[in-house]
Amino acid sequence: MMRLRVMARSLRSPPIWFLIITLGSGGCERKPRAREREAAEERVRAEKLAKEAARRAAEPMPEEPPVETLRVPDSGLPCDVDDVFARKCRRCHTIPTRHGAPFVFFTWQDTRQDRLGQPLYAAIGRAVGSGFMPYKIEANPPVQPLTEEEKKIVMDWVQAGGPKESCDPSAPAGKKPSATPEKSGRSPKRAPPAPSAAAPR
Repeated sequence: MMRLRVMARSLRSPPIWFLIITLGSGGCERKPRAREREAAEERVRAEKLAKEAARRAAEPMPEEPPVETLRVPDSGLPCDVDDVFARKCRRCHTIPTRHGAPFVFFTWQDTRQDRLGQPLYAAIGRAVGSGFMPYKIEANPPVQPLTEEEKKIVMDWVQAGGPKESCDPSAPAGKKPSATPEKSGRSPKRAPPAPSAAAPR
């Protein structure tokens, strides 16, 4: 009777070896299917990212808001240098700075701040002379490079030691005052003496 019960029980449940083979083979089949599913999902994600990047590239770049401060009164900078900085540099080197610019230079004193052991005006000269600045960032409106004349204005000022000058930015072009001797450190030029009138005979 006992033997019949064991035989009946063995007929109802599959043997252990059959279960091991079945479960093992099913696991092997599931692993490749899971990898295939993950690869397909990754392809879908990559396609979505590519489509989004293409859509953004096709859209026009939003226009940058205008810079509020381009110059300050009594900057101590020569008029022509201040003009170049206002036109081409202070789009980024403003307050607050834009596009990752590390410093501002609105005044002559700003150009005297230490930059890696040298005054800032020397660093400005290196950046302008090498063509590294203005930095060519993607922006709307586009960043404009310095003209040869603008480069010369900045480089001449830097090579002269970055002298301090008095300039009124509100004065009309051609009427702006030039360097004052006491501020620039240069001695004034003396006019030649007027010829004396001949004594009457």
